[in-house]
Amino acid sequence: MKNSKELLKLAGILPKLRLGIKQAGGGVKGTGSHRVKIIDDKIIKKPDNTGREIEWVRYLVEESGEKKVYDTKKLDKNGQLSYLVQRFAEINEGEEVILEMKKQGIKNYIEVVPVSNFSNVEIEEDEEENE
Repeated sequence: MKNSKELLKLAGILPKLRLGIKQAGGGVKGTGSHRVKIIDDKIIKKPDNTGREIEWVRYLVEESGEKKVYDTKKLDKNGQLSYLVQRFAEINEGEEVILEMKKQGIKNYIEVVPVSNFSNVEIEEDEEENE
């Protein structure tokens, strides 16, 4: 909707980079590959699936000239720095990567392919990460 998009823009709200969409019968379906430029990251706080407030990392990316945000939990289920955060730490600001949600068995993971060297890095993500 044209007016709604304009209202978001005026409010300074960036759209989310959606790597997956929840399905009516459950589960998440990937939206295909997304070539993005990594612009910035910052720590934010927001509720997890249980409503408990936790730290997330918000990535500011640019896809096809449009700025978007992608949020991921800072820590994994074991309390360690998440694998995705570790992989993004290896990428310099301004670099391009290809992100794609894929499924392996019952788990979804995000494949991260740096455009500069085309090496695949697979990371597991909870289905509920980016709603």
